[in-house]
This record gives sequence, C-alpha cells and structure tokens, in this order.
Amino acid sequence: MKNTTEQKKMHNQPSEKTLWAYHMQAIEPMSEAINKAFPGYHPQWLQLSQQLSIGAENFKILRQSLGMTVAQCAAYLRVTCIKITRWESGKTPVPFAEFEVLRLVSESVRLKLTHPDWDGWFINDYGVLHSPIIGGDGFTPEQLAWSTMTRSEAALLRNEVAKLQRKLEAAIDENTNLRQMYLDNGVTDEVAAMQEKVNSLMARINTARVFKFTIIEDEPLLEKTA
Repeated sequence: MKNTTEQKKMHNQPSEKTLWAYHMQAIEPMSEAINKAFPGYHPQWLQLSQQLSIGAENFKILRQSLGMTVAQCAAYLRVTCIKITRWESGKTPVPFAEFEVLRLVSESVRLKLTHPDWDGWFINDYGVLHSPIIGGDGFTPEQLAWSTMTRSEAALLRNEVAKLQRKLEAAIDENTNLRQMYLDNGVTDEVAAMQEKVNSLMARINTARVFKFTIIEDEPLLEKTA
C-alpha cells in the first residue's frame, strides 16, 4: 500500500524538463493540487503562477510595482477601497483571482508600454507597434531592427562630417595665416607697386605719338650751259 502511494505521488510530480525550468527560474512547485492536475509537463504560465505565494505583503508589492494607488487598484478590480486595505493588512485573505490578475498584469509585455514616455503607444493583435506621434501603419519588428541600423549609419556619417568640418576649419586657419604672413612681409605692397608700374608703362604706350618724317627728294642738277 505504501509503495502504491509513493508511486502515485511520483507519477504526479513534474517532469525532469519542467523541474529544470523551475530550478532555472528559482521557482518552487509547492502545490500538490497543481501537480495532480498537471502531471508531468507544466506550461510556462503555470510555472510563473507559483513564483509568488498569495498573501497580504505580496499583493501590496504587486500593486505598488504597477504604480497603482489603493483607489486605482480598487477601481481596476471592481471592489471597494476597504477590501483592498483589509487584504493588504491581512485582516481578510487575498482572493486568488484578484492576486493572479495583478501578477499577470505585472508580467505582461504590454505593461512595459505603460511608462509615461510610451503614452499612447500600443501593440496591436498582429504584433505591430503603433505611435501616437507618427501614426500610420505602425512598426513591424523588421522595421524597428532596420531603424536601429539606420541610426548607426547616421552616427557614422555625423562622425565623418565632423572630421571634414575640422579639416575645413584647419584649412581656413592655414589660409588666413598665409595671407597674414604675406601682409607682414610686405609681399602684397610689392605686388601692388609692381602693378602700378605696369599700369604706368601701359598708359605711356597707349598715349605715345608716332611722328611721320617727310623724305625730301634731291632736285635734278642743272646742266651747265656753254
């Protein structure tokens, strides 16, 4: 009889893979009723349902982790504030359903979008992320992955632009220094003086007069008369 009872208990234990999953998540499968109802394999959601024991302190921790006041929690669970305070003070046992609701909400993916910075954002039933700022058809996971790559490329381009800007500034400084050096050495004044001389010579050439010389032919010699 004893061996039969032990075998029955062993039969109701989680499988080795399930026990390994419990161990890796630091969860102790404590419920015999669950082990009996789910012999062998325990779904992931069922495993997580056992990570917190139902009690006043854990209920309060869940409520506070969701950022809810007592009044907000009461409104969400459709109960009175008095019931919430009695649950959290330990005067009344916390109902499993209400406790499990807060636990499931705290672990939901959509809870992560309740941060004020994500106000108005939501994921629809097809897994598309929608933005209240951009609107439109939303973002698929692939589009979000490409946007990350685009930001990386943009950062590289900004770095290249910054390098080119520094080179341009250095070239401008060098040009300014060379011009100042020419001014300090009097090169500019010499070039200006040479230009003035050239202009003066050109003016003299343009205003020069060409004189015509008249050629006087020799008169014929008169023959002597006898």
